Amino acid sequence: MQSKNEPTGSQKSILENGSFWFCIVIIMISLFIIWPGYTLFSSATPLIFGFPLSFAWIIFCTVAGFIAMLALYIYDNRNEEAD
Repeated sequence: MQSKNEPTGSQKSILENGSFWFCIVIIMISLFIIWPGYTLFSSATPLIFGFPLSFAWIIFCTVAGFIAMLALYIYDNRNEEAD
């Protein structure tokens, strides 16, 4: 029997919610791609795997977004199986 003080699945802390962390990561990536973050990496040198730094930065942010979305997918599927 579950006591009244234990949180149920819908009453989880916001920090335990996978979609909260996904939103934080996507907001950070968005800031890294637009003005405040992109100016740090907007030069043509050095070359990283043959790409200028500015293009390699966009590739890195895209891959980071994909990894965040994949982690959210895995987290949500794991929680559905537990229910």
